[in-house]
Amino acid sequence: MNKHFSVDNFKVSFDVTEQAESLIYEVSHRCQDEAIFIDLTIKSETPIVFPECKLDISFPLDDMHSLWTPCLHGHPKSIRNKGIPEIWTNFSSHISHVSPVGCFYNLTGENKVAFAFSDIKNIVKVQAGAYEEDKAAKVIMSLFTVKTEPMTEYKASLRLDRSDVDYHEAISRITQWHEELLDNSQMPVPSAALEPVYSTWYSFHQNLDQKEIEDQCEIASSLGCKTIILDDGWQTDDSNRGYMFCGDWEVSNKRFPDMAEHVAKVQSMGMKYMLWLSVPFVGQGCKVWDEFKDNLLFYSEQNATGTLDPRYPQVRDFLVSTYCRVVSDYGLDGLKLDFIDEFDMTYATGDALLPDPARDTESLPEAVDRLMMSVREELTKIKDDILIEFRQRYIGSMIRKYGNIFRVHDCPHDSITNRAGILDLRLFSGNTAIHSDMFIWSESDSVESASLQFINTLFSVPQISPNLKTLPTEHLTMTKHWLSFWKDNQHVLLNGKLKSRYPEMHYPVIEAKLGNEKLITVHAAMICDVFNDGEERVTIVNGAMEESLILRCSEPTTVAISVYDCLGEKVSHIPNYTIEKLDEIKTPKSGYITLDAIAADQ
Repeated sequence: MNKHFSVDNFKVSFDVTEQAESLIYEVSHRCQDEAIFIDLTIKSETPIVFPECKLDISFPLDDMHSLWTPCLHGHPKSIRNKGIPEIWTNFSSHISHVSPVGCFYNLTGENKVAFAFSDIKNIVKVQAGAYEEDKAAKVIMSLFTVKTEPMTEYKASLRLDRSDVDYHEAISRITQWHEELLDNSQMPVPSAALEPVYSTWYSFHQNLDQKEIEDQCEIASSLGCKTIILDDGWQTDDSNRGYMFCGDWEVSNKRFPDMAEHVAKVQSMGMKYMLWLSVPFVGQGCKVWDEFKDNLLFYSEQNATGTLDPRYPQVRDFLVSTYCRVVSDYGLDGLKLDFIDEFDMTYATGDALLPDPARDTESLPEAVDRLMMSVREELTKIKDDILIEFRQRYIGSMIRKYGNIFRVHDCPHDSITNRAGILDLRLFSGNTAIHSDMFIWSESDSVESASLQFINTLFSVPQISPNLKTLPTEHLTMTKHWLSFWKDNQHVLLNGKLKSRYPEMHYPVIEAKLGNEKLITVHAAMICDVFNDGEERVTIVNGAMEESLILRCSEPTTVAISVYDCLGEKVSHIPNYTIEKLDEIKTPKSGYITLDAIAADQ
C-alpha cells in the first residue's frame, strides 16, 4: 500500500513494506496554529503485528543551511553535529532515547522547517537530511522496524512548522506540544535540583572510601556545592570499572563501614546526597543472578552482565523495591539512574524475541513506562522532593516524566562538547534541571585555561569532579569564585530567555535575558550585540581566550564598565564610557565585564 499527496510545498508519501489484508490505513492533513499536521491511523479488526511502514516528507532545500537535532548523527566518516547529513543516515528514537524531532534553519538562525513526531514511546527510525537525487530535504519516519506486540490500532501525527521564528523558538514549540501530548505530566523540579553538585566519578571512579568522600564533601561544601553524587563503586570491592557486581545493590562494608551515618554526616554539612545505580544491569557476580538469569533482554559475555527485561513484573518489582530500600535505609535525597537506554529491543536476543506468558506485556516501551512511573511514584512517597538524574542519550520528552535532572553525556576535559550538550538539552527540555557533565581539569593548567570548564557550562547547573584535596590553592580560589559567580547570576542563567546563534558552530555566543539584565558568554572571537533589547545591565564573560571583547550597539550608548579577571578580582573600572556602535573592550582571558547603562540625563 502506498499513498502520495502534496500539501503546499511538502510532498507526502506513505508506504507499507508488505500488505496485510486486515489493515486499513488513513493518511490525512490539517492546519493548526501555523503548523501542518500529517495524521496517520492504522487499524485492524483483529490484533496483528503491524508491518514496517514509512512516512516520507520531501520539500525544497531553500535557505536551509543546517539541521538541529537532539542528538549526534550524520555521515560516519565526517561526523558534524548540526550539519545536514545525507538522508540515509538515521537515529533511533524511543521511550528512553532522545525524541523524533529536528529543525532545519538558516545561518541567521531562522526556522525553516521544524518537525516533530507524536510517537515518543515506541521505536521510530528517524532520517532527516539531504536527498541528492531530488536536490531536496527529506524527513522520514520509519515505524515498526522492530517487531511489536499485536495491536488493533495505531495513531500518530507528524507536525511540520514553518513559522517565521528563531530556531530556538520553533524547538520550544515542539517541547510544548510534547508536554501537551503527555498531559503535562513532567516530574516537578525541586530547588535542590538547581544547586551545584560535587561528583566522585572522574577523580575516584570505583576507588571509593568513606573518610575520603567526607573530606571531599567538606571542601566542596565550603566552595558552594550543595549536593554530592556518589557514583559507581559503593556497591563493590572490585575496582575494574565493570558491571559484574551490579544487581544486589548492597553497600561494600570495606569502603563504607556505616553508610547511613556517612550520609547523615555529609547532609550535616549542608549537602544533599545522591547515589548511583545502574538500572538494567545484573552481573554474574551477584547473589540475585540465578533469580533473574532467565529474565534478560540480552547478555554481554565481555562484561559477564545481563540486561534485565522489565516486561516481567518480578523484574520491575525487584528494581522498584531496591530503589526504595536504598533511599529509606540510608536517608538519601536522590538517585542517579544510569543506562536506561539499554532497554532497547534492537539489542534483544534469544528468548527475549519470543512471546512468554510470564510477561504481563510484550511491549518493551510499555514495560519501561510502567517501571519508571512506579519508581517515581514509590520514591516520592518516601521523599516528595526526591532528585532523579538521567543523562544524554537517555533523555527525551517521555523521560521528563520520570526524572527532574538531565545531565550532559560523559565528556571529560572537553568543555566545548559540554557546552554544546547543555544548549541542546536546555532548548528541548522545558523546565527540567539541566546539569553539565561533571568536569575536571589538569592541576598544572593555568587558572585562565581551567576556567573554561566553568565558563562553558554557565547556562547549566554545574557538576564538578576534581580531587579537591590536591588542587592548587589558586585553583580552589578559581573554583570558589566561579561557583559564587554562577550563584549570583543563577536567576538570569537558568530563568532568562535563552538565545544562541550558530548551533552548527557549537553555540559560540550564548545569551540569556531576564527583566533588564542580560548575561552573555563568548567562546570565539565574535561580536556581542548589547543594549538591543531593553536591557540596562549586561555581563559578558570572555570564554574565547582572547584579550578583548568586541561589542556592537545599534546606537551610541553610555555605560559604566567594570572589568574582572577569572579569580573575580576587579582589574579596572571606567565610570563613563560611550560605546560607539562597534567597540573593543580590553578584557583578561577568561575574565568578564559588567556594563551598566547610564541614562542620558545623568
